[in-house]
Amino acid sequence: MLKDYRELVNLFENTHLCRKVCIRQALRGKGIYDRQYPILNYIFRNDGCTQVEIARALYISPASVALSTKRLQKAGLIQKKVDADSLRKNRISMTPMGYEIMQGCRLAVQQVDNNMFAEFKTEELSQLKALLDRMLVNLAGEEGRNLTPLARTAFINKMNQEEKKDMEEDDK
Repeated sequence: MLKDYRELVNLFENTHLCRKVCIRQALRGKGIYDRQYPILNYIFRNDGCTQVEIARALYISPASVALSTKRLQKAGLIQKKVDADSLRKNRISMTPMGYEIMQGCRLAVQQVDNNMFAEFKTEELSQLKALLDRMLVNLAGEEGRNLTPLARTAFINKMNQEEKKDMEEDDK
């Protein structure tokens, strides 16, 4: 007999969607678009990275990274410098203005998370964490416990790319 988990699954999906919408609203007026946040956050955490490293880490195309970094550079948030060892590589770092904007964005995202977990007791958060951890292991095995926020973003992007590819193939 099949168990009906639809209500729980819908709650997961709705919570995730609502968080994304809240983050989009929180980032509005901060100087970046919500889709630029993962790229800027990667640069923030990995100063001197390359476009290829960003693309691989976030599972997005190098062309998308090139376009986004071009816009971010034009906006004065990042700078590109030719790699000393390879003239074909650019090293990307944040400008002072980029750091300032990113600090505000990170605080805005933190506030969304603070709101999401408001009024949860420490014990409830621990229980929720344990339950979610068990579910993740059920789905992804033990390695699922080691997914960083960046890896999760990359996984979601990869899934979206595969879904888009499947839809394009269906249209043929």
